[in-house]
This record gives sequence, C-alpha cells and structure tokens, in this order.
Amino acid sequence: MRLRSPVQPLVFCFLGATPLCAAVAALYGSVPGVGASLCLYGGRYYLAVRASLGQRPQVRRAAAPFARELGPCPVLYAYFEEHGLRLSGDAVGELGGALHHRRK
Repeated sequence: MRLRSPVQPLVFCFLGATPLCAAVAALYGSVPGVGASLCLYGGRYYLAVRASLGQRPQVRRAAAPFARELGPCPVLYAYFEEHGLRLSGDAVGELGGALHHRRK
C-alpha cells in the first residue's frame, strides 16, 4: 500500500536545553540518519523529527523520557518556526553528532 502524502513529522516540546540535548543525543545513537528541525518559541524548544513509519517507535522511545510529544502536527511546528527562532534544519546530525563525539 502506498501513502498518497508523505509521513508527517513528529513534534516534541522541550522545557530546557538539557533535556533537548539528552534527547538529541539519544536520537543520534538510536536513529542516526533521521532528519529533524529545531526551533525556539515562547521559551520552549520544539523538535520536528522526519521519521518513516518504521522508525517512529525508535524515535518515540529515544525522546519520550525528555520531552512531551505533540504528535504529527507540521502546521503547529511551522507556526512555532515562523514566529520563533529557527535554530537548526538538521538538529540530530549537527547537535547530536557534536554531543556524541564529545562523549568519546
């Protein structure tokens, strides 16, 4: 069965930089090639993870201890990104990679 539209990104909300960094490092370790955008809006960090349907359980397990999942809501994330501050277009690759290499 083919989907008519692409899979919507999963959006997560973080209350601070420490849980965000922990989640991104966990995502980098468990699903390293996954794409994710990051923005700051209203004092909170929002991460939109573009994961395939098969990768979603891994993404949820990695991010769940650190964030509140808002679900697949690209319009809400687009609003946060437009009215807030866009921090990264590849948060898992950039931030997760830096944190992963720092641990070694």
